Amino acid sequence: MRPAARKRWLCATLLIASLGVVLGATLVPGSGPDTGTFQWCVLCGDFGLADAIANVVLFVPLGIALGCSAVSARKTVALALLLSTAIEIAQLWIPGRESTLADIIWNTTGAAVGVGFVCWYPARRRFRLGGLVAATAVLAVIAGAGLLLRPAFPPTIYYGQWTAQLGQFEWYRGKVLEAEIGGMQLPSWRLQDSKGVREQLSAGERLRVRAIAGPRTERLAPLFSIFDEQQREILLVGVDRDDLVLQVSTHAGDLRLDQPDLRWRGALVRLAPGDTINLELRGARSGYCLRLNSRERCGLDYTAGQAWGLVQFVPSMGAAGQAALDCLFMFLLGLPVGLTVRRNRYGYAAVAIVVAGVLALPPLLGLAPTPPLQVAALALGVVAALTP
Repeated sequence: MRPAARKRWLCATLLIASLGVVLGATLVPGSGPDTGTFQWCVLCGDFGLADAIANVVLFVPLGIALGCSAVSARKTVALALLLSTAIEIAQLWIPGRESTLADIIWNTTGAAVGVGFVCWYPARRRFRLGGLVAATAVLAVIAGAGLLLRPAFPPTIYYGQWTAQLGQFEWYRGKVLEAEIGGMQLPSWRLQDSKGVREQLSAGERLRVRAIAGPRTERLAPLFSIFDEQQREILLVGVDRDDLVLQVSTHAGDLRLDQPDLRWRGALVRLAPGDTINLELRGARSGYCLRLNSRERCGLDYTAGQAWGLVQFVPSMGAAGQAALDCLFMFLLGLPVGLTVRRNRYGYAAVAIVVAGVLALPPLLGLAPTPPLQVAALALGVVAALTP
């Protein structure tokens, strides 16, 4: 196949695939509330920034596909605007979907980014230091994720909750008998010393919960949690099928981003309804430690590859699926480096810097050491983009 014909075929394939992803992601009924009205907000809801980034990313491939199909930048943006507007109008009648001005703005922005990439692509090798700039940007993303995923306990009034019935979670049909941290009791009501509890949590003091196990759940159900007066989640220890789940408030929430949870997978396999649960949680320099009766799991912390969860975390996904997304995210991070490096000392230095940085930087920022598979995925992304 001639190069020109191959390019047309690739662009047409990308266009069909990107349209399919866009329509599948936006027109399938969801699980959210049915408002039936158009929302005029720009950053909507508790995860407004996360949703904005997700909507930009969703339309980037479409912008690339239209741009490489010889559609002008102006027409590409106009087509994306019309498509996004039509989708938002259709969502007024789709169950579980919200129609917002924000989606139109960010979708159109994503298409503009995509067509801008097509315009920039032929000139990418002209910049001698482009690889170093890209490597620095990649490490900045990882550093930002590390800072955003650090625990953050706001100075507000805290409320303890024992097997709380919250709308976004399943209700755990077990029974909490006692909860305390550093000798301070944590009742299922307003905590008497919110400041003291906040200090104990910040110091990584040992939190203990004694409970009676309930039946196996089908999704995440809180066993013990702390929320504040603004209904913000401060800490949650819950069960999700056979997994023990930990969620801790981080700086990501302050920026209206999502965040991944921390899981001890299979921790509850041996637990039967009616069994006693003696649960301990403590912070450590290398992550959190969870102790369940006679077993303990330490080193629960986020990796660099889990940064994608700041945009759209999927808690119901299995371990293999989440590991695959972690590697895919690292692969995508490697692409900008491969696209911009030149085969000279600056290019080789850029590759060395990004690989060394992804190994050395996360532990300095409180993240877990980057797993070898994620490092390999990053390197593969660099190599794949080097191919002409």
